[in-house]
Amino acid sequence: MNYFLHYFIHDRKFWVVRIIVPVIAALALMDFLTYIFNPPGISNFWICRIIGALAILSVIAYGVYLYITPKKEKKIIEEQAIFEERREKEFRKIIEADPGFQTFCYTCEHFNQKIKACSLDIKNHRAKKMKLSEKYTYCLYWKPL
Repeated sequence: MNYFLHYFIHDRKFWVVRIIVPVIAALALMDFLTYIFNPPGISNFWICRIIGALAILSVIAYGVYLYITPKKEKKIIEEQAIFEERREKEFRKIIEADPGFQTFCYTCEHFNQKIKACSLDIKNHRAKKMKLSEKYTYCLYWKPL
């Protein structure tokens, strides 16, 4: 399948911005014009009222989302900081016992083989490359397979 057809079918933003929004705007315009020029019109102005109510509800929902998201982010960052401190102590003990210990990404449970990268959403990127010994860097989120 060529790129045009692939993105035409799978791109949600395309469908929302170029198809759905203009159709809704055309319905609202048609309802408004028929209400003005031929009262009571097609739907007695109910399409415009419903679209307006949905727009107001979506703005309120987006405001709630913007209010809640930073709190979740802050909670995740705090939890990750506590985990990283505990994990750093554990790794220092392991390194004292075995100086050749390493945390390879490909031996980690969180490593995604398809994209060849970590699948975790880590806020502190320094935790992926902590310098705990003179030779090696360590990932604090490493978990053996």
